[in-house]
Amino acid sequence: MKEFNVGRVTPQMKNISVNDRFGNSGIKKQQGSTVVLYDTLPWDGRSEFRFFEGSAQRNFPLSNTGADGNKLGVGNSMVVERAYITYGAYDATTNAWTSLSITNLTAFPAILTAEFSFQIANSQVIKNVPILSWIPEFNKVAENQLNSNFEFDTQVIIPPLLEFVAALRTQRYAAVENHYLRLTIEGSGAIIAPKTTF
Repeated sequence: MKEFNVGRVTPQMKNISVNDRFGNSGIKKQQGSTVVLYDTLPWDGRSEFRFFEGSAQRNFPLSNTGADGNKLGVGNSMVVERAYITYGAYDATTNAWTSLSITNLTAFPAILTAEFSFQIANSQVIKNVPILSWIPEFNKVAENQLNSNFEFDTQVIIPPLLEFVAALRTQRYAAVENHYLRLTIEGSGAIIAPKTTF
């Protein structure tokens, strides 16, 4: 039997392949980029945070999704490679964060016992990942005691024009006025390049 060496599939390769299957063959001609999306919701006693849902109504500095909200625009695509959660106080009158921290998440049992899931076009693509796996003690890629950045084993592709929602199911907790929870997702992706790429 003849052996073949097969190289590792890069996030960019998977992004192009998945989009080709959806008929988005132009993604490979767009500008490659690092994509970071975040959305913020109030710490108001809700049992499920549905990040990015309705984010078009939340402006900077609460969300950076813009008018597209929880859909990527034409020619845009993203590989969800990493995610992290931050908690802080936000003053709506000054439109500014007064505190934002990732290191104090262990002080909130509601976050530590939470489960994370991700849906694209109403299809669940990441299911019930415990947030305990994100903190340094249990995070297999943590390089220090403060690393709460979670890297997914499977790289999920968000194609253009499909709605996506990241859900965080929590236990009961006390609401705190003017305090918010933020989810940030990061990865490589494609952004529209109508003229040329760099």
